Amino acid sequence: MTAVLAVDIGRADRQRTTLHRDAELRAWHDLLASIEGSEWHRRTVCDAWDVADIAGHLIGQAEEVLRPWTFPLRDLRAKKKYPDAVLLDAHMMLQADDLRGTPPAELRTVFDRLWAKASRRISRNPALLRRMKIKLDGVPGLETLDLGYIQDILLARDLWMHRDDVSQALGRPFDGGQYVDELIAQVMLDVDGGPFWGDRPAVVLELTGQGGGTYRLGRGEPVGRAEVDAVAYMRTLSGRDDKPSITGDPAAVDAVAGCRMDF
Repeated sequence: MTAVLAVDIGRADRQRTTLHRDAELRAWHDLLASIEGSEWHRRTVCDAWDVADIAGHLIGQAEEVLRPWTFPLRDLRAKKKYPDAVLLDAHMMLQADDLRGTPPAELRTVFDRLWAKASRRISRNPALLRRMKIKLDGVPGLETLDLGYIQDILLARDLWMHRDDVSQALGRPFDGGQYVDELIAQVMLDVDGGPFWGDRPAVVLELTGQGGGTYRLGRGEPVGRAEVDAVAYMRTLSGRDDKPSITGDPAAVDAVAGCRMDF
């Protein structure tokens, strides 16, 4: 299969990212509706969070889309409660804290209601607002981003990746969804187009399974080829799994296994 130059992948436009986000929200509605009893308290790969905490974190994101002033206010509270943590991590912990103990039925209702409104708000935001620069303390390589990129790309990516986290915690198979190939292609664009690949050598990376594709990363002549399951590699890139099952040429395997990008 011919490798796609990752850096040449086009950025998904607003119409396409709306499809990605709304598909994820439908999948989340079905997932939350299926969780019962003690399943809400299953531990996840996300540090000390259980399944309900992840739902709370995501609801917090929707709140901040609808009421932007809650973001800096939550930052202030997070600094006081978690003074030794990276600010963004502290902020997300507080999102989960704010809804911890909420009954499951209420979590489901609030998630659906706020995210439906947030998605509409994102799709209607004017261009001037979308170009606003947002500082994200504690995210190497992503310190300053356009609000439009955060809301269009990163929020859909976060919904998708956390849905995998919950599926793993529940011991259920993960369905990447109808746009999984596009979501993963956008990750590969960011890996190669940003500072994350760094001085690693050029490689050909074949992603298999859901969202699979073949990408050329880095500059110059590839030192080899590596192969790994696409969803599993998203876990590795995001720091969820430091021991991925990658095969191929040793230099390429090392380069692929060592790359990290927070999401």
